[in-house]
Amino acid sequence: MNVSINQIVLTLCFVCCLTAVFSHLILKVNWPERFLRTNAFGARIPVTFGILPAFGLSAVMGVTHPFAMPAALLILGFSLIGFLDDVYGSPTYRGIRGHLTALRCGTFTTGLLKLVASPLMAGIFSLYTQGLQSWVAYLNIIMIAASSNAFNLLDLRPGRSQGFAVITLLMLLPFVPLPVAMGSISILLITIIPDARAKVMMGDSGAIAIGTAVALAVIASSNILLAVAYTVAAVTLNVVAEKYSLGKLISQNIVLNKIDRLLGRRS
Repeated sequence: MNVSINQIVLTLCFVCCLTAVFSHLILKVNWPERFLRTNAFGARIPVTFGILPAFGLSAVMGVTHPFAMPAALLILGFSLIGFLDDVYGSPTYRGIRGHLTALRCGTFTTGLLKLVASPLMAGIFSLYTQGLQSWVAYLNIIMIAASSNAFNLLDLRPGRSQGFAVITLLMLLPFVPLPVAMGSISILLITIIPDARAKVMMGDSGAIAIGTAVALAVIASSNILLAVAYTVAAVTLNVVAEKYSLGKLISQNIVLNKIDRLLGRRS
């Protein structure tokens, strides 16, 4: 990618400033009832705030990632699918098993659309950037799909999905190109504030875009061992979440619980 350091820095500054402005303005909008949900504290708040960090992360990837345009479009695609689930989805069916049960009963849910579209979009991106004959392409498909869903599963309390994404990216700093990591972290830190205060909901439109961005950061490292390790971790989290409550597991772990309480409102 033929982009100078100055162009990257200026673009990231502009994107961060724009994200901060819109993050503030969104709180002032009188949202239609369709876009509101009741949070854990009984307040009716916007559920689609996640489109803002999704656009921010997409812009960051567009100027910093080795696969700039495909990476940017991938995040927007995931966010769109999440948006449809946020607005038109039903809480009746949850998890992979729940959506498959709904299908057997003759109901096609937006959650199932998300489960089908996610690996499909990941596949198009991976095969386009790596080629049909590269086994890394198929690893990336699994990693992107698993990562996007993993961070969506974490998004059950204010600030949790973004907070753990920031922690993950900080751990990846030694391996990931600095503009990719720091640009993503900046967007997440800006947009976590209203979410952590329980003023908005990240929603699927944000959570799966965040998970996709973290996977893209791993891909940008070109470190195969890191990609394998992260894929195993993301898949494991998905499998565990099908049997156990991640919220309970976090609350029962002293270290994770303390970190989690720092990420946003819990009572």
